[in-house]
Parts: sequence; C-alpha cells; structure tokens
Amino acid sequence: MKKFTLSRNRLFVLFIAIILFSCSSNNNDIIEQNNDSNKIEFDGLTYQISNGLIEKTGSNNEYSIALYPKGITIKDSNNNNVFNGGNWFLEVSDILTKNDSISGKYKAGEDVSVYFINNAQFVNDEIQPGESVYEVNKNGILIINKSENEYEFIYEAFDPRDIPFSVYYKGPLTEIN
Repeated sequence: MKKFTLSRNRLFVLFIAIILFSCSSNNNDIIEQNNDSNKIEFDGLTYQISNGLIEKTGSNNEYSIALYPKGITIKDSNNNNVFNGGNWFLEVSDILTKNDSISGKYKAGEDVSVYFINNAQFVNDEIQPGESVYEVNKNGILIINKSENEYEFIYEAFDPRDIPFSVYYKGPLTEIN
C-alpha cells in the first residue's frame, strides 16, 4: 500500500507543478503582447497600426499627425499626398505645441481634433466623398511622449454616441511637407 500512496503523491505534485508552470507562462505572454501592441480600439473592433506621419502645418508650432494600417499609399506617381488603400485612417490636427516640442498632454476638442475615417481616401489632403468620418473628441485626452526618434501616442476618448475610442502607438513618425 505504501508504494501506491508514494506514486500517487508524486503524480499529484507533478500535475500541480505542470499546471502552475503553464499558467504563469501564458499570463506573461498575454501581458507582453498587450503592452506592445500598436492599435486602435473602437466600436467593438481592433485596428492594428503599422505606421504614422507627422506634418508641420503652420508657422506657429502647429502640427498634424496621422496613424494608419499597412496598405496605405502615401504618395501617387505625381508625388501628390494620396492616402488610400487601407481600411481606416486616423487624423489628429491642429496640435499647438509649446516651444515647437510635440511632447505633452492635450485636451481633445479644445487643443486638438481627432477624426477616425473608415475606408480612408484623401487626394492632396482633401477627403473624397462617401467616406465615414467619426469625430472622436468627447472627453478625450491625448498624451504624446517623444524619446529621440520614437513617439508614444496614447489617446482615450468617446465619439458623440458615447462609444469608447482608444489608441496606443509607439514608434517612429515619418515627417512630410
């Protein structure tokens, strides 16, 4: 009887060790993936961000930022700014900076305007007809951190229907004129 009890105890300890090891390993993977994901979450959908643009639009420290997915065309064959080919496009305009530094905290609707555009299509900075534009400025705060050539973009807000809208992007922004 001792041999059976001893074997059963070893199996029980082995089983518990395997369960604990696999649980802690999976949880760490999930946390790491969520922290590093460049994405927009809106209306029950998640949109992956692949890159972004930054443009100085005025002489008084005024900037615009755009975030977009893979597949967006930035320039056409005539070197015009053309944004099309993706499922969406996020535009943040009229960021008035202090001392020409984009880093800071901005209040949406007052300091900046944020627009989420489905089936984005712009030609020479003009949106083409028939696109869905969502202004997502309600109760929003935008935080931009810059470290050397990398930006961190954090945005939490609501659209006019009170649907939550959140953005996280960490990476380079390509400067355009």
